[in-house]
Amino acid sequence: MFGAIDLGGTKIEACLFDQALQAVSKKRIATPHTSYEDLLDAIAEQCDWLMQRANDRRLPIGMGIPGLIDRRTGLSTTANLQAMNHPFQADLSARLGRPMTVENDCKCFALSEARGGAGDGYPVVFGLILGTGVGGGVCRQGQLLGHHNGLSGEVGHIPLPAHLVAQLNLPILGCGCGRTGCYETLLSGPGMSRLCEHMTGVSRSAMGIVEGKLLGDTDLKDVFDCWLTLLCELLHTIELVIDPDCIVLGGGLSRIDQLAAQLSAQFPQHQLPGLQAPQIRCARFGDSSGVRGAAMLAQQFLINEGC
Repeated sequence: MFGAIDLGGTKIEACLFDQALQAVSKKRIATPHTSYEDLLDAIAEQCDWLMQRANDRRLPIGMGIPGLIDRRTGLSTTANLQAMNHPFQADLSARLGRPMTVENDCKCFALSEARGGAGDGYPVVFGLILGTGVGGGVCRQGQLLGHHNGLSGEVGHIPLPAHLVAQLNLPILGCGCGRTGCYETLLSGPGMSRLCEHMTGVSRSAMGIVEGKLLGDTDLKDVFDCWLTLLCELLHTIELVIDPDCIVLGGGLSRIDQLAAQLSAQFPQHQLPGLQAPQIRCARFGDSSGVRGAAMLAQQFLINEGC
């Protein structure tokens, strides 16, 4: 069996998987924001629960985190957690008395969808998360691409294109990464709300905007169409840089009805002429895809250890 931890800003989900990567049991607890030590304790508590459920103290466990770990220093960059600039993976492994496999949560999502998910069978798959933030991961032949800084797929921090900023009169906003004018500032869930406030003067949630559009509100339809145009442009950038066979959408905004179909219909207007568009699909495993990918990390660790 394999254990997986999905670490988020609000919850820490532990999930036990069988050999076929079918979920057997889950447990969620709130993510503490009191101290770094409390965060480590909470994760260790979830790992202990997984090992008890599996009746195996050597249970392989993988974890997805909303951030990156510097491959040189081991320090983590997780802006919304108490682990910023701490040797998170090393400290957690020491706390548990065993190695812990940790990867960015968007990359766990991409891995899950490239193996048995919506991208299964495609040589190159890009998994794109559209939620509280915007990020992704790249898989080739079912394997995550190796990387220098762990940045492959961090497309949310590509700058907005100047021609669309001028054409659509877009606001240039500060991003949580410390830069200005990133795609994430307008394409994430909170970003769509910022776009709505800029265009209409009224603040709405992302799903409120979508619902209002469906009810015939022309202002909200304009907001959504602007957001869709930006998303198409980001997909074109991904195509120019990575040229994936398939792009799989995840995160809360991927639940927008017919989003993949709308993108597939509009995307050819944004790409260079004569190119073959990638397949655009929504995640097969939905909210569970990231934690499933973390279990795959544990499975791979077991293989590498020769167990």
